[in-house]
Amino acid sequence: MHIETIQDIVEWSAAFHRSFRTHLQASVATSQDERAKMLSHYIGDHQLNLAKTIDALTPTESANALGTWCTEYFNEQPLPNTAKINPRWAKLSADEIFSDVNGIYEQLVDLYRYLLSRCAATPASETLQQLIDIHEHQLKLMAHSVNRLQDI
Repeated sequence: MHIETIQDIVEWSAAFHRSFRTHLQASVATSQDERAKMLSHYIGDHQLNLAKTIDALTPTESANALGTWCTEYFNEQPLPNTAKINPRWAKLSADEIFSDVNGIYEQLVDLYRYLLSRCAATPASETLQQLIDIHEHQLKLMAHSVNRLQDI
């Protein structure tokens, strides 16, 4: 997807989380670690909920916010890629999977924060702040559940 505007970011974010759900679950499917499989399904459910939440942002945001241009960042920072199954995930423990997921979320939040710093005085700032808040909240929920999974 070619990203040029905040609307493109919102659409890409929702699509990314749907794709990440499929990618993670397919990648972990051959794992021998049952906790890792449980975690991949749990994280997958969060990805689907997150995609639905992000999809709901589009109709509520103004055309001015969604039309703000944001191409500069992508020249230097690649976006997370879930285009193909990664067999490496099947070899990871639940803790290692969550660590990788945490890293992906940090990369996404860094993207949103960078864009927010570049357009703080525009209508897009509220949309970007919502994306940051949504991702940080989901990460906290997942971290809490991962801690509970360790107790099992």
